[in-house]
Amino acid sequence: MKWLAALLIFTSQAVAEDKLDCKNPITQNDMTQCAALDFESADKELNAIWPKLRSQAEDSDKDTGKTEYKDALLVSQRSWLAFAEAECKWQAFEMHSGSGEPMLYYGCKARMTKQRIKQLQTGASE
Repeated sequence: MKWLAALLIFTSQAVAEDKLDCKNPITQNDMTQCAALDFESADKELNAIWPKLRSQAEDSDKDTGKTEYKDALLVSQRSWLAFAEAECKWQAFEMHSGSGEPMLYYGCKARMTKQRIKQLQTGASE
């Protein structure tokens, strides 16, 4: 009997996941899942452009024989990662220990990551 209850719970969760509509999320769980998916997508985009940025930095360093440009890029990115993490934790404290806290956190991470992508693309093209 316990396995049947577990199966029903698992099945209902799988069906709910299939019906996730991030254009019109209804429940807090849906809103949180959508925010997490938005962040995941932005993070994948950031990781996809990173090799090109690093390569451009390495190319810029070839003339000098040093790694100053690449090192500056890495310090900048590591600092941004630490800042984004701290900032989003702080912003999510608005609903500390509430069911909306993860949604605020992932929403912040998605926004900040998208902003960072624009910053890096602008900086790389100038």
